[in-house]
Amino acid sequence: MSRQDIARKCIAVLGIRGSGKSNSSKVLIEEAIKEGLPVTVIDPDAEYVELVNSLGGDVLTSKDDPLLTSSIHHKQGKSSVIDMSDWDVESFAFLFKYLTNLWELSKEERKDRIIVVEEAHEFIPQGKVSGISDVITRLALRGRKRGIGIVLISQRSAKVNKDVLTQSEIYLLHKVVHPVDLKVYREILPMKPKEVDVLVPSLGVGEAILYMEGKTQKVKFRQSPHQGYVVPASSSQVREETTI
Repeated sequence: MSRQDIARKCIAVLGIRGSGKSNSSKVLIEEAIKEGLPVTVIDPDAEYVELVNSLGGDVLTSKDDPLLTSSIHHKQGKSSVIDMSDWDVESFAFLFKYLTNLWELSKEERKDRIIVVEEAHEFIPQGKVSGISDVITRLALRGRKRGIGIVLISQRSAKVNKDVLTQSEIYLLHKVVHPVDLKVYREILPMKPKEVDVLVPSLGVGEAILYMEGKTQKVKFRQSPHQGYVVPASSSQVREETTI
């Protein structure tokens, strides 16, 4: 996917643990940064620290100044990863201040940036409101005009705030098997429910259904820390798989 495909978009990457959704998300991050589109990753497990750091981004913790760092990153177009692995009050306070200041800055300087939210159900859960869920929801629903896009990643699709999830313009739907999560997929995809119930649980590791601009396509993510990108499984399979 090019910068034009993902800039200022709301993207949902869903799937159970081990389905390949984190790798898919890393591919998106790699390609975005390579094309000059800065990202800010909210990382509850320090899973993206090495990746963002290797591509020239800053690793942030609660020991940093949230207002200073968000101002510098916004003005300079630099990527960052917020290490939330401590999962404490200070980490959440830092995240809230960083995102709130980023939102305020975007009023004046409408520069492109993608906010990546790993384990999105933890930060914007369905039916629960907090300061952080409020600012992330605001970024997702109103950020486009200010240059902000968002990537929501979750293994618990049914637990993600529906107001945000249903506003996604691009979906990368990896394997799920639980009836509740399959129900979410059935509501998203323009397919017969029975087709969803058969196709989705059969997806292999790294495979996903790409749904964007009203079209569906089965894709496979090539795992590469530096050259990863989305490719069709094969030319012969594409003819079958793109007519889901």
